[in-house]
Amino acid sequence: MKRFSSFESAVSVMMQDAFFLRNVISGRALSRARWATMAAASMLMLAGCAAFAPKAPELEVRERAQARWDALIAGNWEKAYSYSTPAYRKAVDLFGFRARSAGPVKLKSAEVVNARCRDLTCEVTVRVGFAPLQRGYPETFTDLEDRWVLESGDWWRYERF
Repeated sequence: MKRFSSFESAVSVMMQDAFFLRNVISGRALSRARWATMAAASMLMLAGCAAFAPKAPELEVRERAQARWDALIAGNWEKAYSYSTPAYRKAVDLFGFRARSAGPVKLKSAEVVNARCRDLTCEVTVRVGFAPLQRGYPETFTDLEDRWVLESGDWWRYERF
């Protein structure tokens, strides 16, 4: 225990100790705050990098195939046509595409069941629900195979013409 010659010197030493402790504590708190800030910034950077990472081909093709079938069901022919290869779109106009795609059935549902990719092509299995345009027939389901090709960095539905 320290002995002081006067009350004022004791108060002075206690004040110095208090300031020292305050600086130490706030310094630790500050370094913890800096560390937490750096950790949060690093996590955000890693999350940002992950957001720009390329998707697996199967996932990307599944999303595009589902969007194409959703457009067909909604009757949005322009959007469905936009998923065809650029070469197909140069050779076949929208009206030709619509004539080939529209049949004697009403599309009711479509669900991408599977996608298998190899090199620059993917085979996509789609479970399609449809009903004949004539009344009295129930909705029927069938699995269809779509072929998708990678061209110029994008996946396109391959269609024969």
